[in-house]
Amino acid sequence: MLASKPVKILAAYLSPTRPLIVVDLSACLGGGIPVLMAGDLNAKHVEWNSRLTAKIGRLLRDYAKSSCLKYGPNTPTTVPYNPSTIHDVLYIVISKDLASPVYLTACSALSSDHLLILIGTQCRSSFSSHQTAQI
Repeated sequence: MLASKPVKILAAYLSPTRPLIVVDLSACLGGGIPVLMAGDLNAKHVEWNSRLTAKIGRLLRDYAKSSCLKYGPNTPTTVPYNPSTIHDVLYIVISKDLASPVYLTACSALSSDHLLILIGTQCRSSFSSHQTAQI
């Protein structure tokens, strides 16, 4: 529940060796209730702060452009082990019909090549006016 309304929250991973399947997106983002989907979709696109646009990123952007909002943090979400590899944004958030905007922050609290993403949204709740989820 977010602001006393039901919300479908999804954690997603799409392997870089798998295609993006539109039927899967429809199943995730459909259902008539607000959706918050976050994860490593390996769908690079400059619209959500990746350094380049890949085919999967273009497909995801085109699918979601009319009914969803897409978010990426302002800083990279990967720290490659190879220092000559360029850092990039792989973790993104897609929301549909949420009543409030989403704010993302990359968090380097753990020693991993993929950073945690803090997701915050302003909402009115009986417990707190600010809720944060970690992925």
